[in-house]
Amino acid sequence: MSSGRHGSDLLIRNARAFAGTSAGSEISVLVRDGKIERIAPEIEAESVSGDVPRIDAGGRTVISGLVDVHVHFRDPGLAHKEGWERGSAGALHGGVTSVVEVQNNPPLSVSLEALNERIEHVRARSRVDFGCLANLLPRSLDELASMAPYTPAFKLFLGGSTGMGGLEDRPTLRMLFAKAAEAGRMVVAHCEDEALLRAGKNAHPEATALQHHLVRSAEAEVRSIEQAIELCEETGAALHVFHISTAEGVERVRRARRLGLSVSSSTAPHYLLLSCEDAGRLGNLMKVNPSIKTPRDAEGVLAGLADGTVEAIGTDHAPHPLEEKTRDYKHAPSGMPSVDLLWPLTFELVRRGLLDPDTALVSVTSRAAESLGLVGKGRLQAGFDGDLVLFDPKRTRRVVGMDLPSRSRWSAYEGMELSGFPELVVRRGEVVFRDGVTTCAAGGIPLTLMAELPGRSKDLLEDPGRPGGSGGVSAG
Repeated sequence: MSSGRHGSDLLIRNARAFAGTSAGSEISVLVRDGKIERIAPEIEAESVSGDVPRIDAGGRTVISGLVDVHVHFRDPGLAHKEGWERGSAGALHGGVTSVVEVQNNPPLSVSLEALNERIEHVRARSRVDFGCLANLLPRSLDELASMAPYTPAFKLFLGGSTGMGGLEDRPTLRMLFAKAAEAGRMVVAHCEDEALLRAGKNAHPEATALQHHLVRSAEAEVRSIEQAIELCEETGAALHVFHISTAEGVERVRRARRLGLSVSSSTAPHYLLLSCEDAGRLGNLMKVNPSIKTPRDAEGVLAGLADGTVEAIGTDHAPHPLEEKTRDYKHAPSGMPSVDLLWPLTFELVRRGLLDPDTALVSVTSRAAESLGLVGKGRLQAGFDGDLVLFDPKRTRRVVGMDLPSRSRWSAYEGMELSGFPELVVRRGEVVFRDGVTTCAAGGIPLTLMAELPGRSKDLLEDPGRPGGSGGVSAG
């Protein structure tokens, strides 16, 4: 196998396109030095020079490797809860070849030295390509400009969650937004209003998982999004709202985009496939922050994905051991694992008729990459990285948490019959996952980042639903 500086060579033949005008048609993909060189209906093996490994896809469907814009692998610091070795193996199981990770436990990335140490720690362990968000806190202000070239964005907790307290002092927040804009990176925010979170907790002192969506209310998210948008307008900062969970929150982002503000958002599978009505069945397993809201909210978030207001689906993969999740509600940590199921869960939205294939795919590939300014990822297109996933859309499998790679060994989707499980995953031309087995040890590299913030063209602002590219086949 020839190998270049960026990756390896590979020819995949007899595959099927998933989305776009060529959906269902036969395609071949040639990868050279880790990048896609050519895509065509048929690439004869004899026409490819050199000793290039060849794989017959056997009619399986091919898509670009997925980009999960939001994971917590808790490493360094809490690797016993997941760690990069296990977390990145789980990513491959879910068809994910690139992740953006949020460190919400010490050591935080509040300086260039700390960020570089974290990147090198991850480089030695990750099986997928990666980006590390820096933490936006008062103590990181003097280091934002130096960290900017090495991080996709600055993560800010407006509402407290596992491991992090929320910030609510408005002059401090305004300064943070202004300094982020000055450094040329967007603010990626956990949006929940701290005062309303306290009020929700006080109003439900004996709460169980059944009241979690009331303790952490829809109003708390909406008010926080409104404040964050105001701060963008005042400072010129760009904002990305992580794990948006409410119909009204989506509408606030939609309005901001129509006004020309640089505001974007992403959601997570649990806000689309579950609702607060599942709490009686799942209990603390669906305790996440922000909380999972009503079926109406799920419909509103799906509408946001359909029109482009919500650009991406990221898992917010946040594993905890089952013995911690089954404590009483007050002491059970928030978060659930799911990076190891991202493509099957996304494909389930298509199977249920909740999203069309093109929108579902770009939400975890091209649009996801572009939402955080990641270069060269998320498209089956010449010049992009040779990250590929092969799967059989007709083959189904029941979710068994104990069989998934996550160290947590449980799943909120236990027993669900899903399709789209990756059978072969390629990272920059190298086969790294085949038939349920990870075939690589580390090898992930830092993601290439845009030098400046992702821009929003005038026509996109006027029509936020205009397609942002495809993880399916594009002309090279």
